[in-house]
Amino acid sequence: MFRIRSSISRITCRPSASIRRPSQTRFATNKHAGSTGRKKGQKVHWSDEKLQTSEKFPLSLALNEVIHPSLEPKIKRRPSTSSLSLSSSGHVRTQIVSPDLCDDVLKYIGHTLEKHKGCDILDINPGAGLWSRKLHDFLQPRSHVLLEPRHDRFQSFLDPLLTAPDSKYSLIVKDPCELDTYRTMVADGVFPHQTRRDAKDPKAQEHNNTLLVTGSLVWDPRLPGLGFDSMAKQLFHHFTSAASSHDLFHAFGLVRTLLWVQRDDFSGMIAESVSGMQKANRILEMTHDINVVVNPERTHRKLGRGSTAREPQYEIESTIRALEAGRKKGMDPPPHRRELMYDFAVDLKETFESTGVIRSGVIQEYLHRQQLAGKSTAGLLQESFVEHYDREKFIRDEYPEVNLEQVMAAPGTKAVPKPKLTDHPAKDEISKFSKKRSNIWNVLKIKGDVEAIADIGEALYYLECKILEMGDGPEKDSLMKKLEDLDQTWQRGVDNIALNYASTPLAETDDRLAMRALPYPRLQWDYRPFEPLIMSPLEVWPQNRLSLISAEPIPKAAFQDLDWFEWVQDFVYGLYRQPAMSISHALDKMQHGLSDIVKDCPTLRDPEKGGRLLMHHLRVRMLTIEMIEELVRVYRDWPFKAPASNHNKYFRYGIVRQGPVE
Repeated sequence: MFRIRSSISRITCRPSASIRRPSQTRFATNKHAGSTGRKKGQKVHWSDEKLQTSEKFPLSLALNEVIHPSLEPKIKRRPSTSSLSLSSSGHVRTQIVSPDLCDDVLKYIGHTLEKHKGCDILDINPGAGLWSRKLHDFLQPRSHVLLEPRHDRFQSFLDPLLTAPDSKYSLIVKDPCELDTYRTMVADGVFPHQTRRDAKDPKAQEHNNTLLVTGSLVWDPRLPGLGFDSMAKQLFHHFTSAASSHDLFHAFGLVRTLLWVQRDDFSGMIAESVSGMQKANRILEMTHDINVVVNPERTHRKLGRGSTAREPQYEIESTIRALEAGRKKGMDPPPHRRELMYDFAVDLKETFESTGVIRSGVIQEYLHRQQLAGKSTAGLLQESFVEHYDREKFIRDEYPEVNLEQVMAAPGTKAVPKPKLTDHPAKDEISKFSKKRSNIWNVLKIKGDVEAIADIGEALYYLECKILEMGDGPEKDSLMKKLEDLDQTWQRGVDNIALNYASTPLAETDDRLAMRALPYPRLQWDYRPFEPLIMSPLEVWPQNRLSLISAEPIPKAAFQDLDWFEWVQDFVYGLYRQPAMSISHALDKMQHGLSDIVKDCPTLRDPEKGGRLLMHHLRVRMLTIEMIEELVRVYRDWPFKAPASNHNKYFRYGIVRQGPVE
C-alpha cells in the first residue's frame, strides 16, 4: 500500500554528490560584463568592482592572470558525464588573498586548534594555497593532503609547497564533489597514520583530533547540486550526515571540519532566530557543534525568505552574550575585525546592564541617532528606515534653517506648528519626507503593539512555570484563573493586530524565550562562545562575502545507534514541516491522534527543562533536544501508528510499505 505525498528530493542514498539533472545545470558566460543577449536592467554578475584587484594584496594580481572569468570555458549544452569537467567550467573559485585575514583567524581561534597540532590535514580545493600555508605553519602537520581538481590552473602556487625539502604536502587531483573521492582516499591508505574504526566500536564515536578537514566550498557563481540550490551546501550536508554512519573521512572517527563558504549561500544553514529553525537546522544542531569564526560585514536587512526576522533589540542582546562569553576565554575581536554592532552592544550593555532588556522604541531611537551620526545600521534597521534617516541627515545638513522637528512630530503629540515652506527650494523634497515619516511612524506603532503582545506572551510563560512548580491548593487555583484571563488577553491582542503581522507576536515571544528561558538558549547561535571576526570582500578575489565555519560532530550516547539516529531524523522531518505550529497540532498533522503521546512526555511540562503548562503555546521550534528525543522514544512504542508506518523512513519519503523496509 502506498501513501500519496508530494515528491521529495533526497540524496542521502546516492553515491555521488555531483550528479545533476539537466534542468539544474546553470551556465555562466565566458565574457566580462555586458555579454550579448543580456536583458535590459539585468544585473551583471562579473562587475568591475567584483573583479577589482588590489596592490595591497599582490596575490589578487597573480590570480587575475590565472582564474579570471574570461579564461573559463563555456559549459556546453550537453556537458560531459565527468563531474570533474562540469565542476571546473564556468565557475570561479574565490581565493583568499589577505595574509592578515589568515593570521587574525589563527590568532583568534588558535587555542581551539592546539589539539590538532601535528595532525593529518585534508585540504579541499586549496587553490592558491594561502590559507593552506598559514594553517600548515601553525599546526605543523605530519601530512597535508591537497585535494585539488585544477592543479593545472594553480600549479605555480602549489608546486613550491609540494617540492620543498622535507615537504609534508601531497597532491590528489580528483573531484571533491564526488563522494567516492573521499571513500577511495580512505580505502587507498592516503592517510597511513589513520586507523579505520568499526562502526560498532565505541571509539568510533570519539573525536579524532589527529585529522582535520579544511578548505573551500566557494564557487562563484554558485554551483548547483542535486536537490540543493548549492553544491557547497550539498557537500556540507553529506559531510555532517556522514558522521553518524562513519562514512567518508569520518571512517577514522569524528572529524572536525573548518571550511570557507559564501555567507549568502550558507546564511540559512545556521538558525539566527527561531523563525530560521527548520528541520535541517534542527538536525544539524542536534548532531554538530557549529561555530562561525568569520563573517562579512552586514548588508541591508532582508525581507521575507532569507531574513532572520529578528528585531534589532534581540540581535544586540545575543551579541552582548557572545562578547561576554568570548571575553571569559580571552577572545575579544581586534578593533579592525569588529563591525559596528560591537560598539552598539558595548554601549547598550552599559546603559541597560541592570535589566538586560532593551525596549523596541528605545532601540529604534538609538539606531536612528547612530545613522544620523554616520554609523551604519545596515542589517539592523529596515532598508527603508536607513534610506529615510540618510535623507533626514541630508536635509539637516543642506537646509539647517528648516525645523525638521516640526515635520517629524509623532502623530497624537501636542499640536506643533508646521513650518512655512511656500517659497523654499526644498519644499517638494520636505513634503515627500514628511509623508514618508508618517509611514515610519505607522511601522513603529505596529512594532510597539507587537512588543506589548509579546510582553503578555512572556508573562504567560513565567506564570505557567510558577504554576507547574506549585502543589494543589487555593493559591494555585487563583493563579490558574489569572492564567486563563491572561491567555484570553493574549489572544485578543493577536486577533486585533493587522493580518500581515499576525505571526509576528508569536515569533517575537519565542525569540525572547529562546534566549532567556530555561534550560539554555534554544539556538546554538545564541550560546556561541565568541563573536565572529569580520572580513572585507577585498580580502578575497574575485571579491566576495565569505564565512569560515567550524563544525565538530557531537558524540552519540551509547544507546544512539544508527537505527536510532534514523528514527530521530525521520521524526524531525515530519515534525518540523511547520515549525511555528503548537506541538499538539504538529503531532496531529503528522498522524491522526499522535498528540496523545504528549501526556507520556514529562519534559514538555517540566519548567526546569523548558516545558510549559499550555501546550498551544509550546511551538515546535522551541523544543529542546531532550524533548525531541523523548517524543521519538514514545512515538516508537505508540501502538496506534498508521498501517505499515512502523519504520524510520516514513516521514522523509512518504512511502508506506507493507512489511519491513530494507
